[in-house]
Amino acid sequence: MYWLKSQIGKTKITEISAAEQLEQFRNTQEHYVEPSFAPIIAYKEHGAIVHYSATKESDVELKPESFVLADTGGHYLEGTTDITRTIALGSLTQEEKEMYTTVLKGHIQLEMARFLQGCSGQSLDVLARTPLWEKGLDYNHGTGHGVGYLLSVHEGPNSFRYRPSVNGRNDCVFEEGMITSDEPGIYLEGKFGIRLENMIVCQKDMENDYGSFLCFDALTLVPFERSAIIAEELSTKEKEWLNKYHQKVFETIAPYLTEEEAGWLREETQEF
Repeated sequence: MYWLKSQIGKTKITEISAAEQLEQFRNTQEHYVEPSFAPIIAYKEHGAIVHYSATKESDVELKPESFVLADTGGHYLEGTTDITRTIALGSLTQEEKEMYTTVLKGHIQLEMARFLQGCSGQSLDVLARTPLWEKGLDYNHGTGHGVGYLLSVHEGPNSFRYRPSVNGRNDCVFEEGMITSDEPGIYLEGKFGIRLENMIVCQKDMENDYGSFLCFDALTLVPFERSAIIAEELSTKEKEWLNKYHQKVFETIAPYLTEEEAGWLREETQEF
């Protein structure tokens, strides 16, 4: 993200060259094995194509405006990653900000969930979709999938979806230790697409007379786009979650960065 934002408008960057640069960065990391799936780098209207993959024919140059959607992942000896961030490359329209904020609200509401043991993803999917449904919007894919260890990046039986899976194998109840993606989105044909994805781990939360409650904790530590967020549209609880998350991102990641990079990350993770 820092590389993109500092180079955009100065160096020619295309969807394909951005993916190649990201792979170079991953290759410098200890214990990196290979990509966990083919990267999706989708600029502007290409972001509205859910499973877009740039080709030599479709490859476009990134400009210092609007969004680029980056859905990528890697296999490491420590585990497998799958992450999506929709990155602001420059000035944004009011519609882009409104849609980003709406998707973020759904992402946060699912990640903040406290739920009784025995719930499946069908019980929880509505949390991520509600901010979009309230505006008469939706996305035509599941909200989340299980992630394997150096295996399939889409690995059941855990998932978030409001419809039963075809064979019923991905509708299990959540258990402590399960890792699942949280990735609501919105796709406006001919305009742009937004998807925000963290990997989250299911954990024990509390136990009382009503039963055992579970919750989620983020494994993915990457900032969300401050310039794309309409702060007034976030609830107090959502702001508190976002501020706490961004604090954790900075405290965890900053020690690995140069002074200049850490300064950028500090700006990106300021409190709302």
